[in-house]
Amino acid sequence: MKKFFLFKRRELNATSTLTSDTGEGLDLFAVPADRIGIISASLGKVNIVFNDSTIYEESSLLDGESFRKTSVTVSCEEGKEESVMSDIMSFVYSSGSKSNVMRFDAVGSSNIKNVKLDSISDVVSEVRELPVVRTTGEISKSTFLGGTAATAFGTGNTIADIDFGGGNKPIIDFNEAGLGESGGNVNAWTHSGTGGSSYNIASGDITGTIPLDTSTGRANNGLATQAADVGPSDTFELGATYTQSGAFTAYAVVGLSTADILDNPKMGMLFQGSAATLQGQTFMFMDAFDNNNFQFKFKDAKGGFVIAPSQTPIVQINKPTDTMRTAYVFVIRRDAASNISVYDNSGSLVAFATAKTEGYQRTDGDIVFDHIGNGGFDEKFQGNVARLGIIAKDIGTSACSTLAKDLAKKYTPLS
Repeated sequence: MKKFFLFKRRELNATSTLTSDTGEGLDLFAVPADRIGIISASLGKVNIVFNDSTIYEESSLLDGESFRKTSVTVSCEEGKEESVMSDIMSFVYSSGSKSNVMRFDAVGSSNIKNVKLDSISDVVSEVRELPVVRTTGEISKSTFLGGTAATAFGTGNTIADIDFGGGNKPIIDFNEAGLGESGGNVNAWTHSGTGGSSYNIASGDITGTIPLDTSTGRANNGLATQAADVGPSDTFELGATYTQSGAFTAYAVVGLSTADILDNPKMGMLFQGSAATLQGQTFMFMDAFDNNNFQFKFKDAKGGFVIAPSQTPIVQINKPTDTMRTAYVFVIRRDAASNISVYDNSGSLVAFATAKTEGYQRTDGDIVFDHIGNGGFDEKFQGNVARLGIIAKDIGTSACSTLAKDLAKKYTPLS
């Protein structure tokens, strides 16, 4: 009788995927037990690598690239790693098993001893879509076939150290390298996206005095790079209003010092639109006084804000100062059905709002992006902004997860 492993991370939902480079979205996965190639362990973790279990039969790779085999990492009780490995091997090769399915379930019950599957991070299944660079282990987004000298090695898709991958470059990308300065204050912000110079922010488009905060680190601006220190009365106004309908991906990196988090743990609405008729203003991010929900409002949507409850406090006010997060990464995704998903530094889905395309609090209205920070609508924002942008498509669960991790790697300070 053929045997199988079944791995369940969470209940299937609108963000669930068939493959994943990071494990995010691959919520239910099964594989024949006889495909095991390697089993290894680290403290509290067992990793199982499978042969011949990918979605591709053949691949065209650049020199130095490889496709990692499909693998699953499960958590177990510390000190019980060898026992879990032995139980897996006995299941595969024993003829007296009670069941032909070994189940690792972070939602329901598992039928293997000593595993510790309490959360989605305890079952991580990775069926890769993209190869990795062997020397670094990083995901490669390079292309070759049909490419040019500028794209063959991935440089054509990279903006300010972030490789967005083919076809996923942002139309707007404000990053730390584009911040202009005069007398210690920001006097311009040039974006690096594909949308052209019309969105650039000139000195006359800045309200308030916004310091260019070059003091990096957890105790300073909370980041590994310089940033614009935006206060609750400050705003950047884009040189041209950007309007986006349908699916999109937005992202932002905001720093808060440890003192900020202890004294005044607030951010607010970072992406703001323009007031028009009815409720034409649009907002994306969080209420400055609500640390548990992401909130959105799109063009012409009537009623209150769309709420996407966060699985944990958004600003880590419940952590010790030496471990609390100070660089906050958010990747916001609206899919073709108008569901809204939010991913954080870990690359994990941390908030979700179900699509609503009728009545009040609709999720399908246009984005109208005109202001960074306070747009004059009594929806304030404060924080050290290093980066934000919009991609004019839904790049998908796996790519959103990878983007969040890449941004976190760049902007998280070492100390």
